[in-house]
Parts: sequence; structure tokens; C-alpha cells
Amino acid sequence: MKKNIILSVVCGMVAMASLTSCSDFLQVNATNQKEMDHSFTTYDELRLATAYLYMKPWFGFHSTRLFAMGDARGNNIYGDNNNEQGYAPYCLFTDKPNTPGLADAWNSLYIVITQADYVINDYAPQGRLHFDEKLANSCEGEARFMRAAAYYYLASYWHDVPLMENPLEHTNAFNLAPTRFEDIIRYGIRDLKYAAEYLPLTDTDGRVTRYSALGLLARYYVTLAAYARGGHCTQATLEFYEASDSNDLAEILYKLAKEAAGEVITSQNKYGLMEDYEEIFRVQNNNCKEVLFALQPLQGVDSYGMGNSNGSGLCSYPELLNGLSAYNSSYISYDCLRMLINSGGRSRLRANVLCPGEFYDYIGTHTAEGGWSAGYKGGQKSGGVETNKKVAFKKQVVGSAEDTNNIAISGNSGFCTPMLRLSEVYLLYVEACMGTKEELTDRSALKYYDDVRKRAYKLELENDPDFRYYDTYFLTRNDLMKEYRMEFFMEGLWWPTLVRRSFYDMKWVTEFINNELVIMTEGDEGELVRNDEWDSNRWYAYYYTVNKTTLKADFSSDSPRQSDAAKLAIKATHTPLAEGDYVHSNTSDDNVWAFSYPEVESTRDPLLNTAPIAYDFNK
Repeated sequence: MKKNIILSVVCGMVAMASLTSCSDFLQVNATNQKEMDHSFTTYDELRLATAYLYMKPWFGFHSTRLFAMGDARGNNIYGDNNNEQGYAPYCLFTDKPNTPGLADAWNSLYIVITQADYVINDYAPQGRLHFDEKLANSCEGEARFMRAAAYYYLASYWHDVPLMENPLEHTNAFNLAPTRFEDIIRYGIRDLKYAAEYLPLTDTDGRVTRYSALGLLARYYVTLAAYARGGHCTQATLEFYEASDSNDLAEILYKLAKEAAGEVITSQNKYGLMEDYEEIFRVQNNNCKEVLFALQPLQGVDSYGMGNSNGSGLCSYPELLNGLSAYNSSYISYDCLRMLINSGGRSRLRANVLCPGEFYDYIGTHTAEGGWSAGYKGGQKSGGVETNKKVAFKKQVVGSAEDTNNIAISGNSGFCTPMLRLSEVYLLYVEACMGTKEELTDRSALKYYDDVRKRAYKLELENDPDFRYYDTYFLTRNDLMKEYRMEFFMEGLWWPTLVRRSFYDMKWVTEFINNELVIMTEGDEGELVRNDEWDSNRWYAYYYTVNKTTLKADFSSDSPRQSDAAKLAIKATHTPLAEGDYVHSNTSDDNVWAFSYPEVESTRDPLLNTAPIAYDFNK
């Protein structure tokens, strides 16, 4: 990590004014995060330290890199320009060790870990000397949750990464070799088991709870299960879980995932699915009942790193924000859009993108027409239809000050970005029930899959009570993958989901990435027909025009074409590893499991490009 980043973290030179966030618990009043260690004599003081973990340390990752690495990489985003600062390198697999933003994401996630380490190593132990040990343990559980969340993203994007337990040991020396992937995952599991034991069952809105930890634990378990299913786990992991072989280990881990997710679903009444998918992503509903973990920006604040800048960075229409900054030039990809239109449900389609022909009465409320008509110039039907346009993002874009009860300001939407939702726990439960099989018929498990689908089709059901597209009696893994993609579009989860499948089915993933995936399904007459929803078209352009008769979008991309022959997507490959080999690369196209290490990090830390080491779980 950069020396200046490490030193700034260690010294704790993080000035925070007395600011009010979207949650009361983030009323932080701390002038020096590290130097507060002499004053943790009360529970409230320790809670201030853990409150800090909910936003600023995440900013460098959360501010666009979450979507570049989690969505653009998996072809959810079409990069409309060749700007190396934007999404294009991730869309096209042309990113390099010095691609802008890569180091920012890396450093940000390690800042989360470092700040969590301080709570675990220093602040919580001091708190135990002064107040109820259970309360100090709950604060440590909060920090362990955050550390596990950060390690999940690091491992999903870089595979083998350094494991840092004591930041003070590394302030002036860069001597950290990466720890092997399976041990990073096991380390996160250990943190989350602690968090699940000591976090409260309920807390102030925005704070994580036992059920937050169990939900993230389910995500961890299915990840390690997939890795085991591919035969990649070492004997040490098999012995730890008392598994006879890789398949047995996978089944054990899927069972643990099912138990963790099942408890979240059935054993509490704090969390539940929102009835309306669109309502999850309105700033007025921050920390709604569906959200188990969200980042918590400070509302009304323009201090760098303390707000949510994605409302500006993902908005394509300055008119929509009524004078607030908007500078996005990327859009949903053609094949992801087609999947949402065909199979996503209207409510979910509306929430994810500004779908041409749809009217939104809760954004653009400052305009003459009192709302936003997608597909029309300036969002107004009086402006006439747009032509030769691509479909803009809606998710993460909450609107103007008028649309948000004066919460949104320039550069800070005030939206608490969900990082773990109950609907994901539902799908993780289904994935765990499917286990090592490729299909699922258990109706008790499929009920939760259908609950997610039914919510997506809320508007269709309101128009036709007999609508039954969501009833499922036979689920394939491809169907489940499709649901993950549509439900969590622009939430940074799609690429980790693809990586998870690649551990045991690399052929499917690389074919998807390279536009080579052909899936045959049974037609109405029992014949095999090609299901073209998985045609990737990763680098293809498309345009729409609103049809003046149907008021729906007509798309020009039945035969999509590349928009710029000078910027072609690179064909991605993944060479199976020989025994004892490891994944490190300076290019983006020769393995699916790992981005390149940021150049500045591998230069400063000569051990970063060496073989990953095992973690000693007995110390």
C-alpha cells in the first residue's frame, strides 16, 4: 500500500466535524481517529469509532470502482467512450496495473481493514477495562463485520491478497506477501462467526446486526463451497471441516450457507423484502427494512469522502438534477437491458434504468410536467422524443433537491448505498439448496426465489391478478444466475457472482465473457431452441428511439455492431493452474480470478508478486 496512505491511516489524521448523517448514529465528533485511544472509557465513545467505519474508509472503492469492477467487468455496462478514467477499460478487458482507479479501490478497502484492526486490537480491549464486556464485544463484532466485508471484495477481485492484522507493523516497511484465497475466505468466515455471536439482534437503523453478519456469512460460505467444488481447496481446509474430499467439503459448506441464510430469513422480524423494488433506491427510504448493510454518507455535506458522489457520477441528465452536477457517459449494456426487458419485471426494469416510455412521478418534480418521462428530451414529453440514444442508469440516481426533501446536494446524493440486501440472502439460500446439482425442484426453497420474482413483477400483477410468470417448479443454475444479474444490477455483485461460478464452471464464464455462450432451451413443441438472452455482445453499441405510436422504445440493435474499431474487447482466457502455481498477472485477459495488482503497490511491496502464503489459524 502507498506509504502516505498507510501513514495517514496509522496516524489517524482524519478530521471529522460534528456532522449529521442519514442515520443518527453517525453523529461523529472526532478530530483524530487514532489518538482517541486514550478516551474509550464509555460505550458511546467506542460506538463513535465504529460509526466511522460506515463511510469514509470505503469512499475510494465506493465512488465508481464498485460498479467498474463489479458491473462493467461482467458486461452490465456499455462504456460509450475510450476514457481510461471511466468504465471502458473494465468493459473491454483492457485494464492494466496502472489503470486509473485500481489503486484507489485497493487502498480504500485496506483503509477499511486498517481502521477495523484498530478497533479490534486497541479500542475494544481498552473499552473492556471500563464498561460492560458484552458491549465492547459488540463493537468488536461491528469492526470484524467491516473487515470481512472489505476482504470479500479484495478476494473477489484480486484472489490472493495480503492479510493485515496489525497495521502498526507495516508503517515503514512494505513486506507483505499475499495470503492464499481460501485462507482469506476462511479468515472472513471466522470474523463473521464472531460478529454473529456478539452483534445485537437489533440496533439503530443503519448499524449492522447479528443477521447482517449471518447474511454475509452465507455469501462467504457459498463462495468457499464453489472453490471447493472446483477442487481448489487444500488438505488443510478439508481437514478443518472434516471433509472426505472436495465434493464432500462443498456439500458441508453449502449446508452451512443454508443454515446461515435460513436463520436470517425465518428467525427475525426486523428485516423483510420491500413490497416495491423501486422504493429501495429512494433516499427517503435509506436503511429500509430490506437492507442488512449499507454505507452511510453524511447528508448535506460536501467534504470529500464523507458523501455519496454516485448520484452525480451515474446520472446522464443534468436537467434531472436541476443544477446539481451530472457527468455520466456510460449506459446499461445491450444484452443486460434486453434481459431486463424480457425477464426482469417492469418494476425492476424501472428501478434499474430510465426505461424509455416510462414516467417517474418522484424524480424531475421541479420540471414543468412534474416528473420525468424517460425517452423524451429533457425528460419532458413537450420536448419531443429522443433519437439515437442509449438507456441511462436509474439505480443510484435519486434526483434533485426537490425530489429528495432537500437531502441531495451537488456531489452528494445522501443515498445510503445497500451492500447487502435480504433478497440476496434469499437467493443465497436457493443457491445453497441447489448445492452441487445444476437444478432445483424443492418448492420450500423455490418459494424464496419466487418471492424475489413476484416483487419484480408487482406492476404486472396489479394489472392482471392471474399473472403467474413468477411461479417456479424447476430452476436451473442459469436461471439463478440470471436472477442474480437482474436483481443486483449496479450493486457491484455481478462480477463476484461470475467468479464464484468460474471456480467450478470456467467454460461457462469464459464463453459468456467472450460472446460465445450458446444455451438451448425447450420450445413450446418440445424442440430445442436457442435462448439468446445470454448472448453477451460485450462491446456492442445500440440505440433506441421512442415509437410515437406505441410510446415504447424501438431498438436498433438486432444486429449490434462495435462502436469504435480502435477499441475492441480483448478475448479473456483462464489457464488452469498447475499444482503449486498461483494467480498473478500484469494483464487483464489471461485469468478470470484476479485483476492486476496496482502498479504502485507491487512496486513498493516486492513480496506482492511472490507465491501466496498460508495463514496460521492456530496462532
